[in-house]
Amino acid sequence: MSAASNEATAAVNERQLPVGHGEGRAQSVLAVPRAPAIEEAEETVDLPGVRLFMHAFVDRLGNAPLRSSRFTIEPGCGTGEDRHAVHEIWFVAKGQLDVCYDGEWYRVEAGQALFFEPWRPHFTRNAGDESAQIFSVWWA
Repeated sequence: MSAASNEATAAVNERQLPVGHGEGRAQSVLAVPRAPAIEEAEETVDLPGVRLFMHAFVDRLGNAPLRSSRFTIEPGCGTGEDRHAVHEIWFVAKGQLDVCYDGEWYRVEAGQALFFEPWRPHFTRNAGDESAQIFSVWWA
């Protein structure tokens, strides 16, 4: 790869951030690499108050042994029952949920994680007064 090509790649992979602030202070610029973010796209779901954002596993991630998504649930709303052939973990980032897993109800709060075995029924409803946000990871 040529030096010019390396410089072009570095320019694309870096962004300029101002360093220092305040009135009358000079600002310098710090170059930091761009985060290797995974893109997400909203998928339509037919559930009131529920939004689903699928993470795009492309390029180097195309053969990753797992998949992930993020979903939000408004207060008083919930998901339908789900059961599938994969293992799944939910990471609750925000909110308070009542989760039914294999016929048992559990109260789950932000900062907690849940594990679902394949084919076990599970669903949730937002039991709090703020929007809940959950990250889901699944694999075969």
